[in-house]
Amino acid sequence: MIKPVLFAAGLALLGLGATTAAYAQATPQGTPKRGGTAIVSVSVAGATLNTQLTSNVTPLILADLWASGLFKYDKTGGKKPQIASSWDISADGKTYTFHLRPNLKWSDGHVFSSEDVAFTLNAFAKYNPFLLKIGPNVEKTETPDANTFVVHLKEPQSSALEGFDKEVFPLMPKHIYDGADIPSNPANRAPIGMGPYRFVKWEEGRGITFERNPNYWDQPKPYLDAVVAMFIPNVAQQQNALYRGEVDVLRPALPQVGRTIEQAKLKNAFEVREVKVNAAERLSIDVNTTREIFNKPLVRQALLVAIDRERISKDVYQGLAFPAMNAIPEQFPHLTDTSVDYTKQFAYDPVKAGKMLDEAGYPLKDGKRFTMDFSSATNADAFYAEPAAQIISANWRAIGIDVKLSLMEGQLWSDKVFKNRNFDVSLLSLTARTDPVFGVDRSYVCNASNVPYVNPTGYCNKELDAIAVKAGAVPTAERKALYKQYEEIVARDMPQLILTNAKKFFAISSRFGGIDEEMDLAYNGNPSMTEVWVK
Repeated sequence: MIKPVLFAAGLALLGLGATTAAYAQATPQGTPKRGGTAIVSVSVAGATLNTQLTSNVTPLILADLWASGLFKYDKTGGKKPQIASSWDISADGKTYTFHLRPNLKWSDGHVFSSEDVAFTLNAFAKYNPFLLKIGPNVEKTETPDANTFVVHLKEPQSSALEGFDKEVFPLMPKHIYDGADIPSNPANRAPIGMGPYRFVKWEEGRGITFERNPNYWDQPKPYLDAVVAMFIPNVAQQQNALYRGEVDVLRPALPQVGRTIEQAKLKNAFEVREVKVNAAERLSIDVNTTREIFNKPLVRQALLVAIDRERISKDVYQGLAFPAMNAIPEQFPHLTDTSVDYTKQFAYDPVKAGKMLDEAGYPLKDGKRFTMDFSSATNADAFYAEPAAQIISANWRAIGIDVKLSLMEGQLWSDKVFKNRNFDVSLLSLTARTDPVFGVDRSYVCNASNVPYVNPTGYCNKELDAIAVKAGAVPTAERKALYKQYEEIVARDMPQLILTNAKKFFAISSRFGGIDEEMDLAYNGNPSMTEVWVK
């Protein structure tokens, strides 16, 4: 049970006490000053904090504290230089030159150079689900000097620059990982990075402590002395800790956003901000097309037609999500073609879904058509999993499918679906990142690997793969027509059922100044706590 002394416990975890708090309170409001501690509520972190190796929510939130990249985005989608102060792209679109800030150091004091950037790309691309489309297209990398990193592509790739933002490409230290086994490296749980804070310690069952990184490139930031990530695995306990002022930052589960906003108005102690993202978060169902029952597109389409996506949007997400239109998210208006619209082509219609299964060769026999194993991970970050899975299961049972629902611990689910591919259908929430090349292709392009969150369905269509490659390479003005073909093929074959498209919110304590600036750079990620300071 979360106790009222949690905030004090967070300070004790750091070894910080009343002196720090008193100093922070003494600083004049309106002028950023150093001092103070922030408590961030997160769920259990899992096996690794290295987001080159995982797409889990808690490591992604924490990565914005300790990691950095070549650039980030602001709330308008503009690229903001970080470790790279500028970059150039050759006229033929095949050479990218990044100009790095000079005289930088890692959080452990080791000198940073272009060799680290080249190493990150060359060593981690095969593990990073978002770099699977960039890595094979890299002809070579060069480091002509310590402050210059050059990437030569085999073919032009219009989205390649987006592959080097902080979310997709957090920088990794060569001196820590070179020559060692990357997945088992201890630094995955005690990271060394270029972010505003540096890792101090991880206390199982309690939290992770970060302190100001004295080597951070953007001095005098960050302003806080430290950030404590407090493990609170239960959604209700997370909310109560926020309401009682025991935590300062929380990404509330969407069903709790309405109540959180009401509490914010009553207490005036924190505020709730929608983070305007172009990295769509979409609830999806992977279908194992290698299984006999599910190797017919008509069966997979029928599964989608049988699902009440409006109810999921309203009941599970409390209206803060909407039924998804097609394979290319609505957040990419210059790329998606609305002529492919699942809400019309595959509108919820249980009677029609039943007829489709009849046609596919699965009529009702003694009230049932076939048995299905339905898997999903369930934890505080996956608040949607159980209620959405229950709605979907009920929808499918209503048309005669014998659903065996398995709600599993995250790692067990990941192993079952991605490592062993021993599943029928699997529910998950995926981010589309900043471009289809990174967050959409991974769901549909042929995949023989067992990398988590990369197409586990067995679906492999060379025609779609060729279109995906071309759509990622041609000038922006030519991409929409190609993605229309992409959408049409996916709608026809339906290896993954896209259900909803959700919004994203953060609650943050009103005791901080600099919240506007902080949320501006949370555009496609999470608050890094770089800009905030204690009033």
